Amino acid sequence: MSKNKVRIELNRAGVRELMRSPEMQAVLLEQANKIASASETETYVAQTRAVTAVYGDDGNNGLLKAVGKHGGKNH
Repeated sequence: MSKNKVRIELNRAGVRELMRSPEMQAVLLEQANKIASASETETYVAQTRAVTAVYGDDGNNGLLKAVGKHGGKNH
């Protein structure tokens, strides 16, 4: 069995563009809306990436429970 080393070099400018793109913002907002149906969301572009923040507290750990329900890797 041959052991070949694979070297991957990221296109940093391309990754930066992707992380700040309107498409990434849309994906983040969609996930935030699933998590925060009764909370406030804010989407913006930070220095290096798009960000969606979810705000709110229903007194019953609603956001924490929603993240567990919708925030997994398989959703």
